[in-house]
Formats: sequence, C-alpha cells, structure tokens
Amino acid sequence: MKEREDKLRLIASLRNQVERYKSVRNGFMCQRVNSQIRELTATLK
Repeated sequence: MKEREDKLRLIASLRNQVERYKSVRNGFMCQRVNSQIRELTATLK
C-alpha cells in the first residue's frame, strides 16, 4: 500500500512538472515526463 501511495505522489509531482514545462513551451520535456507518467500509471493497474 505504501508503494502505491508513493507512486501516486510521484505521478502528481510529474503532472505538476509537465504544467511547468508547458508554461515555458518546452514540448520535448513535456513528452518525456508524460511518458514517465504513462509508465508509472501502467504499473499501478
């Protein structure tokens, strides 16, 4: 259960990071962080 909570916190942090990259129009890093989010989300299921 703790591992799942840690992953959920990490996903929330990465989503926040994506918003920061979007604000400075850094599309490459947005895509990279979004791929990390997809990988983590897949491990939760």
